[in-house]
Order: sequence, then C-alpha cells, then structure tokens
Amino acid sequence: MNILISSVGRRVQLIEYFKAELNKVNGKVLAIDCDQTAPALYHADFFEIVPRIDHPEYKTVIKSLCRKYNIKGILSLIDPELSILTTMKDELKKEDIHIIVSDKQVIDICYDKNLTYEFLKDNDLPAVPTYENLNDVIQEITLGKINFPLMIKPKNGSGSAGLYKVNNLNDLQIYWESNHNLIAQPFMEGSEYCVECYIDILSNELISQFSKRKINMRAGETDKSIAIKDPVLFELTLKLINALKPIGPVDIDFFKTGDGYVISEINPRFGGGYPYAYEMGENFIKNIINNLNGITNPPYEKNIYHYEEGKIMVRFDQFVVL
Repeated sequence: MNILISSVGRRVQLIEYFKAELNKVNGKVLAIDCDQTAPALYHADFFEIVPRIDHPEYKTVIKSLCRKYNIKGILSLIDPELSILTTMKDELKKEDIHIIVSDKQVIDICYDKNLTYEFLKDNDLPAVPTYENLNDVIQEITLGKINFPLMIKPKNGSGSAGLYKVNNLNDLQIYWESNHNLIAQPFMEGSEYCVECYIDILSNELISQFSKRKINMRAGETDKSIAIKDPVLFELTLKLINALKPIGPVDIDFFKTGDGYVISEINPRFGGGYPYAYEMGENFIKNIINNLNGITNPPYEKNIYHYEEGKIMVRFDQFVVL
C-alpha cells in the first residue's frame, strides 16, 4: 500500500512516521511539493516536484503520479489544497484511490473563518465572535459589545499569516481599507488548547483523540505544550464532530476563558503538532492504513484516555543539506 502526501513543506517528522508505519505493511510514502527545497521531500521513500495547486495541470499531475506509484490514499497538509482534492474524490475512488479529505461543505466551512463562526453559532457551539463587515465591527464597539484590542486576520488564512493586532479605531480602519477578505475577532484572554482527532473514514465515528494545552507558540505553530485530560473538552469536541461530520485527521483549537471553552479554529487535516499525539500513542497513521484496507477502527471509549497526562512536548529545529 502506497500513500501520497502533498504539500509536505517542513513536516519532516510526520513523513518519517508515515514511512515507518507503511514500511511495516510493505507500503511506501510518496511526498510531493511545488518547492524543491521543501525539507520533508527528502525523508520520504519517493518524492516528486509538482506544479503549484493553482496550475491548470495540477489535477492531471496528481492522477498521473497515483498511477505511476500505485497510490492507494492521498492526503494534503495545507488548507487551500483540501478544497481542490475534495472535488476529485469521486473520480479517483473509481480507480480505488481514496482521498482522505472531508466533503466540500465541511472544507468550505473550516476554510472560511466567518463560515466557521456561523456554523458554530447555528449548532449552539461556543465560538470566538467573528465579523467580516467593518461597519458591524464599529457598531459592536460603539455598543460596548466588543472592545479593543482586536485581532484582524485573513478569513482564509492559516497559522499566524496576516495576523494583526489593532488597538484603536484609526488603526482598524487604515488596516481594513488597505487589505481584503478580512475578519475581526476580539482578543481572547485565556489559555489556548488543541485537540487532535481521527474520525474513521468507514464508520464516521471519532476513534482517537489527544488533548493538550499550549504553553508557547512560534510562527503560528505550537512550540511547547502539555498533555491534558478534560472530560468537558472531550464532550465539546465530540459535539462539534457530530455536528460537522468531518473524516480523517482533524485539528481543533480552543481558548479557555472564564466562561469555559470556546472554539477558535477547525483544521480538517493533520495539525502541525500531531507528532506529539503520535508519540503519546494516538496513531492516526495506523488508523488510516486500516481504513484503506477496508478495516473499521474500534470507536473511542468514552472518558478512557490512552495517554499520560502532564507530559510536555518541546520542539526544536533540524536541517538537511541538499
């Protein structure tokens, strides 16, 4: 069994985990990226340099690589590509090639931060207030419903790209008028949390989860975090999964305020911090291999945590000379 992982970038550790798990079942991992200096390319069994996802030949290249390497499953590690891959699911499934990505509606909701907020509101799930209209933001400030500072970001952004903190109305208006497709959110006081989940592709049930509190962030990714066990956070995660109905790996961010947890962001893919979950025993890769072999993974046992609380993950940099 061979798996293609696209837009691998710097995700070296994840590629090495896939390589190790697939090699146990006589499988290989093919890593692809449009940048030949992407470090993770050089840690896979095979790698290919491909066109950017907006190139007219992108889909044709993906199909060609699937046939060349006898690919069984496909994943992407970046949000914009998910929107493209989800449109190819039915076509490639006819060739017994499975794209591990949620349905288009789910991807659209998660990729657009305002749609995320509206979805959470409609399903009675706690969310960070989100505004995409400047007049609405000003009105809420005037009414005292939100206050400065505010966080301004692209509504289709990832990580901390384009994130800007504004402290007054003048800065807000200047920044808003010089940029496009923005959303505004109140600055959230409180600790940040993340839950990594795997939703079985065959049963659509949550079958694995790992919760952590973020200690330190760097460039939009978790630099240090600590494993936690919180039934309240688990129940909120389960309620979200049941409402949204994603499949495969999902990464969910939360803030914990004085009023409890609020959902900040949903990433329907492997999160950057997944290696911590893997090291703690939550093996999503094995779950994927089972699903691709037609095996349904057993459902998650409620309130039975498979990892030890209190372990701390710290990340560090490595390099490769090409």
